[in-house]
Amino acid sequence: MDLNIFSFLSTLPKREIDRLKKIGRHLKHITGTPLLVEKEPFKELILLLSGQLSAYKQQGNRKKGLFTIDPGNTYGEVEILNGTDSLASLTGISDYEVLMIPKEEVLQLIGLYPGFAREIRLTYTQRASILLDEGFSKSKGGQIITFFNVKGGAGKSVLSANTALMLKKKWRKKVVLLDLNLSFGDQSIILNIPNDKNLFELFKTRPPLNFEKMQTQIVTHNSGLKVLLSPPLPEQGSQIRPDFIEQVLLILRNHFDFIVVDTQNQLSELETMTLEASDMIFLITTMELTFIKNTKLLIDLLHKMKFPKEKIKVVLNRAFKSMGLEPSQVEVSLRYAISHFIPSDGEVVIPSVNSGLPFTLQKKVEGTPLYLSMERMCSRIVGEDPNTGTWNMFSLVKDVLGF
Repeated sequence: MDLNIFSFLSTLPKREIDRLKKIGRHLKHITGTPLLVEKEPFKELILLLSGQLSAYKQQGNRKKGLFTIDPGNTYGEVEILNGTDSLASLTGISDYEVLMIPKEEVLQLIGLYPGFAREIRLTYTQRASILLDEGFSKSKGGQIITFFNVKGGAGKSVLSANTALMLKKKWRKKVVLLDLNLSFGDQSIILNIPNDKNLFELFKTRPPLNFEKMQTQIVTHNSGLKVLLSPPLPEQGSQIRPDFIEQVLLILRNHFDFIVVDTQNQLSELETMTLEASDMIFLITTMELTFIKNTKLLIDLLHKMKFPKEKIKVVLNRAFKSMGLEPSQVEVSLRYAISHFIPSDGEVVIPSVNSGLPFTLQKKVEGTPLYLSMERMCSRIVGEDPNTGTWNMFSLVKDVLGF
């Protein structure tokens, strides 16, 4: 058993390390095996020898991923120093091997060796704010912004791409665009980038998954935006498991300010997991009656699934007075406030998709109602708008188009 991968153990004399090998419990488990359950008595510091673990909190039927644990990392410093029960659950996301050290032994070593105590406190400061946060609405690390609906043709992929680009361009944020339309993703077309690097190639890499491996499959757009594309073939996308995507989201949170997610037009296990992990959910609808009906059903379903109302934002895309409906009628039909209004401008949007040059990057589009509406939506995402709830749609319509 090689403990040299644990750098903090170098602060201990060899005799202490040999003793830890003898007194520690050595366990091996297969993928998916739980190691620790939140709120159960915490008894041992966990040293991960191989494989990968996912740390998460549970609230009802919702699960919030916190971070992953890789070989050479530990878990339990916060519980040991605070004297609490387990603050998270741990489950293997690959076959794993651990060494479990009794917490009484850890506390004794902290008292005997200042260097060891300093290393334990360092890990404590990195984890405490995450593990001691009881809330689900406030995320640590990057925010996940997901664009979703169950009916195609609303402009979800175009809006997600341009949102990511504007956050990168105007606010200079660290942004990655994640295309989770695993069967028929369009982001490589919208952004005019090759798809030889993609999620399927990442999925094929040998575990454990880490950011270094992810970087080999992340494409950099000429704007500087980072993009993780969907597989080029539908049959490849069907092989990718939701738990793998959950790992991807956890790791991306640690390296980006915003993860903008484009999704499939369905509500499978993958989409449900993604929506649960998201900080904001943008439901894209249009002024077509079929879209309004489906969006209403979706809002009702998300409420039944206990999604917080403040997390769900409705975006009325391609809105125009001559569509046969007034924007006010859409809001009444949904019985839900419309947070964002994107005016119709097919003469700009369609050529931008066909040319592979997103409209938020085009100088001639700046200052137009389309651009200003995207700008306002992004300002809400970064927290610049003082309103914390949904704003009244009609004031927005008046501001942007003068209706």
